[in-house]
Amino acid sequence: MPENAQATQEVAKRWLLPAKTQWPGVVSGYHRREDLLRMVEPLRTLTVLRAPSGFGKTCLLADVFRRWRDGGRVAAWLTVDEDDRPGIVDAYLALAFEQAGLRPSDKEDAWRSDADAELPHRTRRRTELLARTIEGHGAPCLLVLDDVERLVQADAADTIDFLLQNGPANLRVALAMRDNPGLDLSQALVEGKGVHLTADDLRFSAEQIDRFFDGALSLHELSALEQRTEGWPVALRILRNLQAAAEPVSVQQLVADRVTAEWFGERLLRDLPEHDRNLLLDIALFEWITPSLTKHALHEDDIRQRLEGLTTLEGLLQKCDDNTFRLNPLLREYCAANYRQQNLARFQMLHGRIADAEAQEGRVVQALRHADESGDAAQIGKILEGAGGIRLWAWFGVKSLIAVNDFLRPEVIDGFPRAALVRCTVLVLQSHFAEALQLYGVLKAQTQDFERDRPGGDDLALRTDHILLQSTLVGFNCLPFNSALTQKALKQIHEMIASPNLDPVVEGALNLSLSLADGERGRLEQAHQCGLVAKDAFDRAGAGYGGVFINLALGALAMAQGRVREAAEHYGYGAPTAIADILSWELEHERSCSPPRSAVRNVPTVPDVGWIDVYAAAYGLMAEVAFDNRAALFSLDQAREHTRKKNLATVVRFLSALRISWLVRGGLTKQAEQAWREDNLPTLDAEILDLDLQSWREMEALACGRARLLAAQGDFAASRKLLRQLCLLADGRGLRRVLMNGLALSIVVEQRSGQMRDAEEDLADFLRIAEETDYYRPLAREREVVLSVLPSLLRDDQAKEVHNAALALLAKLNDPVEKPIFSARELAVLHAFGNGAKEDAVAAGLGISEKDLRADLDNIHRKIGAKGHREFEHAATEAASTLPKGGRRGSWRGRARPARS
Repeated sequence: MPENAQATQEVAKRWLLPAKTQWPGVVSGYHRREDLLRMVEPLRTLTVLRAPSGFGKTCLLADVFRRWRDGGRVAAWLTVDEDDRPGIVDAYLALAFEQAGLRPSDKEDAWRSDADAELPHRTRRRTELLARTIEGHGAPCLLVLDDVERLVQADAADTIDFLLQNGPANLRVALAMRDNPGLDLSQALVEGKGVHLTADDLRFSAEQIDRFFDGALSLHELSALEQRTEGWPVALRILRNLQAAAEPVSVQQLVADRVTAEWFGERLLRDLPEHDRNLLLDIALFEWITPSLTKHALHEDDIRQRLEGLTTLEGLLQKCDDNTFRLNPLLREYCAANYRQQNLARFQMLHGRIADAEAQEGRVVQALRHADESGDAAQIGKILEGAGGIRLWAWFGVKSLIAVNDFLRPEVIDGFPRAALVRCTVLVLQSHFAEALQLYGVLKAQTQDFERDRPGGDDLALRTDHILLQSTLVGFNCLPFNSALTQKALKQIHEMIASPNLDPVVEGALNLSLSLADGERGRLEQAHQCGLVAKDAFDRAGAGYGGVFINLALGALAMAQGRVREAAEHYGYGAPTAIADILSWELEHERSCSPPRSAVRNVPTVPDVGWIDVYAAAYGLMAEVAFDNRAALFSLDQAREHTRKKNLATVVRFLSALRISWLVRGGLTKQAEQAWREDNLPTLDAEILDLDLQSWREMEALACGRARLLAAQGDFAASRKLLRQLCLLADGRGLRRVLMNGLALSIVVEQRSGQMRDAEEDLADFLRIAEETDYYRPLAREREVVLSVLPSLLRDDQAKEVHNAALALLAKLNDPVEKPIFSARELAVLHAFGNGAKEDAVAAGLGISEKDLRADLDNIHRKIGAKGHREFEHAATEAASTLPKGGRRGSWRGRARPARS
């Protein structure tokens, strides 16, 4: 090389920054994503990664780059910036390829320049020399350009464009950018020679998030993390780095962490002009960004155009439809927390405006959340009153009412009695009775026995809310049925129901409470009539959650009466709930003959809110699926301790009675005798069978527990007498579930006392009823005794229907098939498919999304072990046909029998 040319080259190199052509090293904790590598490799003519910061563009291309170089191929890296202008980009390209081992010949040195030539000519000549050098190399060469959006200087992108349009066939170009600075990328992409990955391609899926956290997340944690980050790679990395031992990362931690703050401030938002940065802070206060909300809060008629112009945030600002946007949750949290610190006055003012707008559109919980952020207690109270106070649960569910309670700070409670009644109702639902009664007493004095609302309030609305609170106490069996407060509440409930022009939600809530109260005490027909009135009222009001709740209550009534298909249909109505799952599992369990520990698995968690049917079903199932008798008793003891702390007197009494049965079944007769005395359980038959003062669940548990204990003590006559009275009462009230449990236990008592003929008659009566109800669990509990009695029903002299039923029962008991237990909605899905409905019709009919339907189908496939569509269709058809169709109501006649010693 001539001496003057070499000097020119050294001078030219002196002002270049070598770091711009250095590729990144492996980041600590880097998670290699083979799915993306397969999408990128083998490299095409053009690879474009276009996404905001933090989506792993640089890490992915660095991985590709290292693998390319490790394979002995030429790979050049260049990180561009805002200062790159014509005459500099081409020089850096030449330097990058030289460091990669590829440089022009001495005759055509890319560093030489003609001092007399114009800049564009020098730049083009240097780029042409580089292209010829790459072409002369022959083998494929890779050029990676990072931060391409920084090519903001006029004509700075021309050099890159020249290579893209005129580069040699062996050149592979990979670009990482937040936004396109003006490069023409269309030709290679249209011709199929390129691949274009966006933020949606670069997000982590749930499975990838699980691997990223080394499989240490529970399903709940994984779902929450996926929703919070939306698969944004840098957000996942930040949270993993900040995560304490078992604590979720808070917004305060995000803001306080210096590294996180620097990344958000310097990397993500550095290119936003001030007016766009201010817009980002404003919209970070919105959960959903809609024209109506932004018009009310920001006084902007059409913010869509401005939002669509924020290309730097593409992928972090999701466009849900033409008029709705949503900011990435983690970014929203960070920006909102910073906004509070930087400009508290505007932060609170905007939250107040958003609260008003959300309330006007009927999104009450969201409105209260924004009002809470605004710091305006009066706004919280007024929004709650305007939304209906206690009546909120009928539209949005009990969980929403509990969520509302979180915003009821002391100044709201003190200034708004109706808000205080909401707090009181939530305390009752969560079984904090002492605290509820204390607040109730304060309110009673403050409002002149609930006759005077706050200044400017609504006296009638206050009285109505008070009666709704009382109806909750009655319906959820929180008070003794014969107490003065209960009787007063019932009188007021009936008076309000009879009043003209009653709000349908109030009508529905009051009748629901009466239905629950009557149903618990075995007044099934009255309960059913009140339930139908409540259902009609909720339907007229459009109160969806009220409709769900009354359907659960009607389903529990149908279950008690042995109307299985009707119960399943009620349980499958609307969105799935923990209560629906528990009651559905109980219904299926009663129909199963398989061993309890295999028939019911993973019993749903007992909900915080429910009436005695729910708690009894849940705790009863928990005992039955226990490993052995000792484990069942341990489960019941834990449940009693828990319900005692929550002051659930009726549930404690039920559990005490149920525990007696398990003690006797385990051969612990003396412990059972002692427990009966210590728990102060009744000994007189009239008290045990009294349905005026206790629920039918309590009565059933007491009667069966007492009958078992008496039989174990050898007093078969007393046991027999109690069971005959139980069966007569149950038959008269239509309580078929109780009747069948009584008959099953009577079979045991008669067999052990040597009265086989009576045992046979009881078994025959049971089978006649089971033909319609399909409840075989009571016989499965007494398997050994029933198998000893059953052969007598298989004799030739037996009636054909009894003989056939006995054969079917024998098959069930000798070869029990393990049946899967489905949730209420899964049952509804199976029945719908079994009756020939298509997928879209099933989703529409159940009022659920197709995504939720697919999740249900996945669970059903897993439970039934279906490997293909044909197996699923068979299982669905079978499920649709297995429920009894009802028909005549069989009656247990209660035959008179001579007394026996």
